[in-house]
Amino acid sequence: MHTVWSKILDEQFMHAYKYGIVIKCVDGVERRIYPRIFTYSADYPEKWVLLIHLIYLPDNLIELC
Repeated sequence: MHTVWSKILDEQFMHAYKYGIVIKCVDGVERRIYPRIFTYSADYPEKWVLLIHLIYLPDNLIELC
């Protein structure tokens, strides 16, 4: 798994992560975009409960401690 991350997080990606990439958007404006990698791990029972609440009961969320 570490080999995969080392290939994904190469020098080119880390430069873009730190300084951004200038991309011309559909509206013609050039914007600086900062790539990010987000992960969500649902390996604990309490995370499954939170995930189920977010998917099936979004209007009935209670504060979880």
